[in-house]
Formats: sequence, structure tokens, C-alpha cells
Amino acid sequence: MDRIDEPARPLGAKRAALQLRRQSAPVPVEAKDQRTDTGERTLASQDATVAFALRATAFGLLIERTQRQAFGTRLVQTMVFEDQPTFDRWCDSEPMRFDDPMLYDRLRREGHDALGGPR
Repeated sequence: MDRIDEPARPLGAKRAALQLRRQSAPVPVEAKDQRTDTGERTLASQDATVAFALRATAFGLLIERTQRQAFGTRLVQTMVFEDQPTFDRWCDSEPMRFDDPMLYDRLRREGHDALGGPR
């Protein structure tokens, strides 16, 4: 019998505890879009795993992309776009285009509004 065909080894104590903790993680509350008095707009996916904060600044459109996991890491990326073609190029490579098309459309519309260009 090859090693690959053998039954899986049992998980260690730490790994088993982590897996149990992840399985019993609370389901995130559905996120809602928010607009603040400072002109910042926050867009979030239905399960709140990805959120975008958009703010028009003197330098251009500031976007903060936050990606969360139930436990563990949180990835935050901050970008500034000076013009609409640069913003559109970034949007074309954004994975949310396929994962959540509704959020992607709202992101493009809000970005174009903030940059003062056509949708």
C-alpha cells in the first residue's frame, strides 16, 4: 500500500481545537452600506468578509479594502486613484467582480461619482 493510499493521520490536539473553534464560529451579521458626514462611503459584502471604504480626498479617490476571516487574519489595503482610467484598471482586476457582482457594481458607481466622471 502506498503512503498516499493510507488513511489520514489524526489531527494533533492544537489543530483539532482550532478546527473545532472555526466550525463553531459565529456567523457574521449582515453588513449594511454606510455613509458618514465626512463623505466616506462604506460598502460591504452580504457576509461582511469584504468591505470597501471610499473617500474623496485632495489627492484623488482613497479606497480602503478590508478582507476578514472568521478567526485570524485581516488584510487591509489602501489605495489612492488620481483619475478614472486608473480606477477602472484596478476595478477590472478586482476579484469581487466575480465573487459579488452587485457589490462590484456599487463600488464602480460610487468610485465614478467620487471622481466626478461618468458611470
